[in-house]
Amino acid sequence: MSYIGGHLVGDPEFEVFGIGTIDNITSGNLVFLFHQQKISGSISSIPEVIVCKEGMDIRAKNLIFVENPRLAFIKLLPKFYSQDYPEPGIHPTAFIHPQAKIGERVSIGSGACIETDVVIADDTIIFPQVYIGKGSRIGKSCLIYPQTVVRENCILGDRVILQSGVIIGGDGFGYEKYGDVYLKVPHVGKVILEDDVEIGANSTVDRATLGETRIGTGTKIDNLVMIAHNVKIGKNCIIVAQSGIAGSSSLGDDVIMAGQCGVVDHGKIGNRVRLAARSGVVNSIPDDQMVSGFPAQDHKTEMKEKVLLRKLPDLWQRIKNLEKKVFKS
Repeated sequence: MSYIGGHLVGDPEFEVFGIGTIDNITSGNLVFLFHQQKISGSISSIPEVIVCKEGMDIRAKNLIFVENPRLAFIKLLPKFYSQDYPEPGIHPTAFIHPQAKIGERVSIGSGACIETDVVIADDTIIFPQVYIGKGSRIGKSCLIYPQTVVRENCILGDRVILQSGVIIGGDGFGYEKYGDVYLKVPHVGKVILEDDVEIGANSTVDRATLGETRIGTGTKIDNLVMIAHNVKIGKNCIIVAQSGIAGSSSLGDDVIMAGQCGVVDHGKIGNRVRLAARSGVVNSIPDDQMVSGFPAQDHKTEMKEKVLLRKLPDLWQRIKNLEKKVFKS
């Protein structure tokens, strides 16, 4: 209990062997409950041990009350289910350029390719089939999962996590029509990922045309997200799946973008802004706003408009009925 900062109501001698779920209760497993409303009427049997927030109305043989059940879950899960990482060392099938610099306790998997002038700091793990381009810098304790590409001259801070299929530093989408053809705009800038950034599977962060595309410390990006050239994203942002941010846009700190949001090029989003799912930003949004819809606007205003839209068929029928009465008279 002291490890997760909780207090027990029940038998102090009980034993636990794992962590289970509320819909598959197994003897000897802890069950975590995060929300009262999520479990009402869903428990088919009484668990031996439930970890929950003080004040929840729950039946169990033993209860552990904690201030934050989700934080307790995060702390305790690795105690039961440890993840196996490869041991330090370089696989014989990996290509390491002679001018690359590899730190201590680094692991580089089979088929990886590390180009010239790359620097990889201590305790980083490069999984199989990863490509690190010329002149890139990888910080300490990073995890770069299989089939990820970090193109030339990109910079990753410490503890960065790139899930499988991520592309860092691909060319931006820039073309100029000249006569009957589109001429490609060269992209010679870089991407900088600051400390503790995580990027989900098959997401892309394009290099800048000139200068840098930058993602701030602690920002977490979901799967299938597209970040275009010269974008600046602040600290501790959350960007959820299938969102896209067009070129030269900027996000402040602590921004949350729910799924399938979009930001037009040169868009500016302030600090602590919340974007509801499928919001489309076409202009600047100041600090501390909650927005939704397309074009994105104040969330309460958007909801009022949605209510009115759903009333339109009834209103239309009433107008038609009134017209009939007027014409008859």
